[in-house]
Amino acid sequence: MKKTLILIFLIYGIFVYSNNMYVSYTNKGEIKLDYNYNFEATNLYVANIDFYIESSNESNNYIKVPGINEILNYLKFYQPGFSINYRYKNSIFNDPDYFLWLKDSFILSFSNVFFNNPLSYSVSNGMIGINFKSKNSNYFYWINLYDFSETSLGYYYGNRLKFGFFSNTLSKKYDYGIFMVFGNNIITLSKEKFYAIFINKNIYAYLNFKNNENDIRNSFFYMKGNKFEINIPIINNDILFMINSNKSIGIKFNFKF
Repeated sequence: MKKTLILIFLIYGIFVYSNNMYVSYTNKGEIKLDYNYNFEATNLYVANIDFYIESSNESNNYIKVPGINEILNYLKFYQPGFSINYRYKNSIFNDPDYFLWLKDSFILSFSNVFFNNPLSYSVSNGMIGINFKSKNSNYFYWINLYDFSETSLGYYYGNRLKFGFFSNTLSKKYDYGIFMVFGNNIITLSKEKFYAIFINKNIYAYLNFKNNENDIRNSFFYMKGNKFEINIPIINNDILFMINSNKSIGIKFNFKF
């Protein structure tokens, strides 16, 4: 029954036009089918989703599938004056709070709303922020619409390379620190936090240097908490050698459509 279900998903995955399908098998009898889909329409949206099914000899015909937060890798939906982003940065916003909430939440951004300054809204926690810009100087302010005691404000200066500082009272704690932004990446050091976030189409990485709550997603390396998977190309990117946190080794095949 288990093998029949895997075969059904294998055939289904081909006919729904996945961009890539990875098939892997380990020395512990683990079988995993991983479908990757890219969606893009110029000046409208770009997105990537990943869906997998996994089974092993130890699972007694139990098949594992990803949670909702694992399926969507990134999303940007754009219309003139408005965008929805998830792990895909809007170039207007460069403060630490925006980066941090972008990793777990959909963020709605509106251009030229308040005295021609952009506004942003984080769906997960109700924070709304505004960015004031004058040449290379930027001032930002966030407030929780459901609890006005939670605020964040700061300043950064620069063009391609930006340096700034901030202060906030989020989660009922007072925090302050400095940060550096380069491209779609940030390094933040504060009284309570020390983290780096790197965002592009090929990799998403959140590295928390204080509590090791790391989240890295890439076709060659995946890590979330204590779980990881390393894929080493053997023949181009079509056949890969795999090592994972279950102390398993295996082989992975990449089928492109």
